Amino acid sequence: MKLTDIPFADEAFKTCILATGAEHAEDIVELRCRKQGIEDAGGIQHLVNLKLIDLTRNELTELDLSRNIRLEEAFLGNNQLTRLDVSGCAVLTHLEVFINELETLDLSGNPLLEEIYANKNDLEQLDLSANSELVDLRLADNALSGLALPQTVNLKRLDIADNPLDDATRRLVDSLVAG
Repeated sequence: MKLTDIPFADEAFKTCILATGAEHAEDIVELRCRKQGIEDAGGIQHLVNLKLIDLTRNELTELDLSRNIRLEEAFLGNNQLTRLDVSGCAVLTHLEVFINELETLDLSGNPLLEEIYANKNDLEQLDLSANSELVDLRLADNALSGLALPQTVNLKRLDIADNPLDDATRRLVDSLVAG
């Protein structure tokens, strides 16, 4: 599909995409649109071969990447995200969503995730039991009272500081990380 035929919802997003020099949506594999004032990434579903997206430091409140099934890396930090859908991103390995307003985050469809940077959100519960490849998990400064980790974890880094986790959850996390 020609990029000029896609009805992008946000002019700043469209400008960034057209600046890649690509003519067709399927030609875009990496998209870097940091600090562009983007409020809406509608139309991103047409970038079917996208492997890397960087929308750090924009003004996004919602983002649906569920149809970007080849996505491996997503850099979405420092927005105002309240909703993020990565359910179709089965090969996603790296996710950065720090400094957003996420209260929930469903990562059950992302079994290959190795790194999650989700510091400074409003997450209350997080179920990572399907994410057995995790090596770097950063969840500081959330509202986490519950955290589920996989049965076996190989975490090299874990940051859960400044969360109201109950003692039982803290003991469980400590035992999984230590063991």
